[in-house]
Amino acid sequence: MNALRRTALFLAALLILLAVTACAAGDHGLSPSHPVQLTIWHYYNGTQKELFDQMVDQFNQTVGAQKGIIISAQSQDGVNDLQNAVRDAVDGKVGAQEAPDIFAAYADIAYAFNQEGRLADLAQYMTEEEIAAYMDSYVEEGRLSEEKSFKIFPIAKSTEFLCVNKTVWDAFAQETGVAADQLLTWEGVSEVAAIYYDWTNAKTEAPDDGKAFFGRDDLANYLIVGAKQLGKELFRVENGQVTYQLDRQVLRRLWDQHYVPYVKGYFTADGRFRSDDAKTGALIAYVGSTSSATYFPSVVTDDAGTETPIEGMVLPLPNFAGTEPYAVQQGAGMVVMKSDQAREYAATLFLKWFTQTENNIQYSIQTGYLPVTKEGNDADGVRRVMEDQGRNPDGLSERAVLQGLNITGSYTLYTSAPFAYGNEARMAVGNSLKDLCSAARQDISEKMAAGATREEAQAPHLTDEAFENWVKELEGELNALQ
Repeated sequence: MNALRRTALFLAALLILLAVTACAAGDHGLSPSHPVQLTIWHYYNGTQKELFDQMVDQFNQTVGAQKGIIISAQSQDGVNDLQNAVRDAVDGKVGAQEAPDIFAAYADIAYAFNQEGRLADLAQYMTEEEIAAYMDSYVEEGRLSEEKSFKIFPIAKSTEFLCVNKTVWDAFAQETGVAADQLLTWEGVSEVAAIYYDWTNAKTEAPDDGKAFFGRDDLANYLIVGAKQLGKELFRVENGQVTYQLDRQVLRRLWDQHYVPYVKGYFTADGRFRSDDAKTGALIAYVGSTSSATYFPSVVTDDAGTETPIEGMVLPLPNFAGTEPYAVQQGAGMVVMKSDQAREYAATLFLKWFTQTENNIQYSIQTGYLPVTKEGNDADGVRRVMEDQGRNPDGLSERAVLQGLNITGSYTLYTSAPFAYGNEARMAVGNSLKDLCSAARQDISEKMAAGATREEAQAPHLTDEAFENWVKELEGELNALQ
C-alpha cells in the first residue's frame, strides 16, 4: 500500500512538474514575479523619441506587466552615434556601456553583427503567418539573405517624396506657366529649375543672382536607386560578395540630372538638411524622407529676418523619364542580441506588440514613418485612424504619410543587398558626388569674384573629362574598401 501510494504521489508530482515545465516553455520561462529587463537603443529624437518612450511605457504597464517584461529605451542621438556605441559595447571598449538587448540597425550594420554570430533569429519565436503579415519586401530585407530566418524586425519604414513651397510655386507657376506634373521626372525637375533660376534672376537688376529651385537630402539614394532604375545595380551582391557596376552610360544620366544643374546654380545644398534650406528660402523644393515632413517649415525667414508664412505641397518622388517607378526602401529595423530564450522571446513579444496595426499606425501618423504590416499599409484605413484621432488628413505630415503609402503601393521599393563594408561603400558613393558639387560651387564662386562670367566659371566643371575624373575617383574609393 505504501509502495502504491509513493508511486501515486510520484506520478502526481511528475504531472505537476510537466505541466509547470510546459507552461514555462510556452512563455520561454517568462514570469511576472521575476520580470526580464531589456534595454533597447535607438536613434530617435524630438517627437519621435517622445512617442516611442510613451509607447514603451504603455507596453510595460500592460503586456509587459502581464508577461514579466520591462523595457528600458535609450536614444543614442544619431544613427552613426548608435552604431559606434553598439560596436564599443560589443567590443568591450573601456568606458563603453553594457551592450543593449535590442538596437536599431540598417541592413549593412546588421549584416556585420550577424557575420559575427551576434544576432538572434526571431523566426523561432514567430509563426509563418505572423511573419507573412508584414510587407514582403521588409521581411526579405530582414532575412539578411538567410532563407527562413528573421534577423531584422521592421518597426517603422520610410521612403522619399517631393515637398514644395506651394506659396512660392503658385506665383512662379502663374507667371511662367510651369505645371506640377513636370516634376514627375528628374528631367522635368531640371528643366523647371532652370526656368525658376531665370525667373528669380529677372526679379532684380543684379546679374546672375537667380535662386536654386531644388535640393535633395540623400545623394546615395539618388545614385543607388537611380542606377537600379536605369538598369544597373551599383552594388551587385551574390553570396555576400559585391561587384561594383560603374556603368558609364547610367552614371552619365545620373550626373546630368543632378551635378550639371547643381553646377549651374539650379540646385543647392547649403544647410545640414534641405528642410533647413527651405526655411531660409534657399530653395523651394526638395526630396527627403517621408519622416522628414515634420521638419518642413511653416515660415520662411530671409537674410533680413523677415518672416513669410508658407504652405507646403506634397508630391510623388520623381523618376527618370521612360522608366518604371522606383523608390528607396529605408528605415532601420530592430535586431536582438543573442542571449537566452527568455530574453529573445521577450524582445520579440515587444516588437510584435509595437507593430500591431493600431499601435504601428499611431506611431506612423505622428512621426512620418510608414507602417510595416500589410494591413497597416492600407491608405483608407490610415486616413480613418487619422480622423478618429482628430488629426487632419490634409496636414503636411499626414499627407506625407499617405503619399508614402501611395509610393510603396505603386513603385518598386529597392534597397541594395547587404555586404561587408556596405555602409562604407554607400557613404563613399554619396559623398563622392556631394563633395564634387561643393568643390565646384566654391571654385565657380571664386572665379566669378575674380571677374569671370558665370558661363566661363562653370565651363571646366561640365566637360566629359570632369565626368570621367569623377567616375575614376569613385571607382578608386570603392576598390580601396575591399
